[in-house]
Amino acid sequence: MRENSAVSSSSMVAQAQFSVTEVRVRPGESETLTLTLYNLGANTENYTLVPSGLSAGWVHLSPPTVTLFSGSNAAISVTVRPPAMSSTPAGPHPLAVRIIPQNEPDDLLVAETTAFVEAFHDRRVQLLQPVRRSRRRATFEFLIENHGNAHASCRLQLIDLSKRLDGRFNPPAVGIEPGANSLVQLRVKAIKRQWRRGSRTLAFGIEASQQGFASAEAQATLVQTPMIAESLGRKAVGALAVAGAATAGWLFLLKPAAERAAKDVVKTAAAPVVTVPSAPTVVGQVTVPVPVATIAVTGSTTVPAALPATSLGSLFSHRFTAPVEAGQTRSDTYPVPSGQVLEITDVMLQNNDLDTGTARLLVNGEPLIRWQLESSTGNESSAFVSGLRFVAGDSVVFEVACKTIGDPGSGTCTTALLVSGRTTPSG
Repeated sequence: MRENSAVSSSSMVAQAQFSVTEVRVRPGESETLTLTLYNLGANTENYTLVPSGLSAGWVHLSPPTVTLFSGSNAAISVTVRPPAMSSTPAGPHPLAVRIIPQNEPDDLLVAETTAFVEAFHDRRVQLLQPVRRSRRRATFEFLIENHGNAHASCRLQLIDLSKRLDGRFNPPAVGIEPGANSLVQLRVKAIKRQWRRGSRTLAFGIEASQQGFASAEAQATLVQTPMIAESLGRKAVGALAVAGAATAGWLFLLKPAAERAAKDVVKTAAAPVVTVPSAPTVVGQVTVPVPVATIAVTGSTTVPAALPATSLGSLFSHRFTAPVEAGQTRSDTYPVPSGQVLEITDVMLQNNDLDTGTARLLVNGEPLIRWQLESSTGNESSAFVSGLRFVAGDSVVFEVACKTIGDPGSGTCTTALLVSGRTTPSG
């Protein structure tokens, strides 16, 4: 390493010196040091300063050109700002500045020092299935990503403050090199079965932790469905209604008629024998009350085997993305299709790059939810007990106003919004 550098020729003598022999800098932050240039020659000279070496892209010089009279000197500010990326290796890096005299460009001068890049840690949890639906057990897959420039060694934990879930990770711990990721599976099980009618939402967190560093977290949801499907319950009620109607018809209509016919046979030996059909039919009008519906049968109508089942709709999931440059606003729109009703039960804001600014969820131009990105920690979810209901023709919009970009390498704010729920026919 050269702290002081000098070169001389028949027409020029110059010397350059850094203020320090080493500068320590953290990726994403900047440090400034001073380079002093001396003109030891007898003539006035113009100099052009250019960063050199592998770290040249991190260096900014101010001013990049100077003019020095004989015997004078100038101080140049050298600002070092390594990017906060996994491709920025930690450790010492040579920092060089080439000083080129305009009158004698071949007699260039090189000043050198050392920039020591510190390690930084940036771990993220990226869910591949944020929402799963099951009666009791489900498997979630997610990626542990290392966006830092040092090796990451993380242990995985299930965060469930309600104590309604149990889980097992495969593998339970991972080691990840800078810029790499590792796939992990989480097998969750609801501790209690859901016997009541309707589904319940079990939200939980996934944490990747390493001692001495901030943990990475993500939110997921298990939608626990009833042990007995609602459609099966309706079919059972319909079957009971049919059986009740048939029993009532036998007790109140066919059985008395059969008994009267038998008595008539005893009284009149010559009378023809009456045979009761093996498959009874319903005569007259019978209305049988049941817990959920009333069935009316007229004439010789055959009773249906079960009540018709209504549609429960379909699961819905959509991810809004609106990449936008700093200082600008951009939106992503989802129109509710014709003939459909959309009910949103869960939303998850995904700000893994830690952008700053604001994000909003709007419907037909009216704001519903607003997020301040500075206060987000990566993935933040919200659940709605009654759901957000939208009809065909409604325009659901996700809008991002970017203030600063969390990951300079991406060039844009990458905040996204994942919504989930169900759709049902509007008719």
